[in-house]
Amino acid sequence: MNVLAVDTGYSATKIYSEIKGNRKTLIFPSVIGPAEFGEDFLGTAEDNFIAELSLYPGKVRNFGETAVHLNRGGEMTADRDMFTKHYNPALTIAGVARFVDEKQVDAPDVLVVGLPVNFFQNQKQVLIDKLTGTHTVKLYDIGGKVRRTIEFKFDQILALPQGYGSYLSYALDRDGNKVAERIVPTAVIDGGEKTIDIVAADGRYINTYSKSIPSSLDAVYHDLQREIDSRFDDYLERSTIESYIRSRTSYTTPRGESVDLEALRKQVMEKHLPQILDRIQMTVRPMRPQKVLVAGGSGDMLFDGIKEAFPSAEKVESMIFSNAVGYYRYGLLRLANGDA
Repeated sequence: MNVLAVDTGYSATKIYSEIKGNRKTLIFPSVIGPAEFGEDFLGTAEDNFIAELSLYPGKVRNFGETAVHLNRGGEMTADRDMFTKHYNPALTIAGVARFVDEKQVDAPDVLVVGLPVNFFQNQKQVLIDKLTGTHTVKLYDIGGKVRRTIEFKFDQILALPQGYGSYLSYALDRDGNKVAERIVPTAVIDGGEKTIDIVAADGRYINTYSKSIPSSLDAVYHDLQREIDSRFDDYLERSTIESYIRSRTSYTTPRGESVDLEALRKQVMEKHLPQILDRIQMTVRPMRPQKVLVAGGSGDMLFDGIKEAFPSAEKVESMIFSNAVGYYRYGLLRLANGDA
């Protein structure tokens, strides 16, 4: 039986599996946009991610990079409840279809997915119910023709808290076996674009300590907007700034200057690091962990400060994919135990 892990985060969706010992990965921005078809004069049909899901019949959408390119950065939501209930299942199902198509593999027998720690208890069954059953996904070319129809059925779905997957990538080996000396009180700091998931684990997920805290990016963006206003005499909405960063496009000021907004955001972020690190310490210290693991894109940026506060801290293997890797290994563990 094959296992597929999908880690759907606010900024990116990561998919991981291993086929005959070979690692297979896929990553794309967690954004969606309406598809508008036109005649494809330049023959770009092979380079797109456009799909219609039977979960939402009649709605053909651009996903991932295609939404970034064709929908000016794509649409997302800052409403975490909305993301969990609607964006997560849509991105997961579309992502599985793309993975099956691009990697030329069979649909998974076991699907392992994740949820932000603050939503795990309340939304776990909601997500499983949305994903369970048969799904038909039509993949379109950019001219509006159906390129391939993929059907798969999810009977065995496992859900884990995000961040806990990173712990499992550390506590389980590549075959899904437990590494006994690594099953110790552990804090995982999983830094994302919108939130920092902090998970307490010792072989169990400990909900009383685990929590999601704001990444302080709201304050970062407010300062970034003021910086753009004072330097370039222009005002940009946060969604506009994010679309420039996601599409890796330079912003052109009213005076014709070209500005790398991602680099500017990093400069502003430096000013907020002390406050972010204080929040992390206030959450982690009551856990009294023997080991601190750091994962995620912004986790990498915060690592030096975390290491100073917690000398046992170390980066997990493959910081971006560590959640998905842990989900996959958990799927193998459950299969070996016969209860997947």
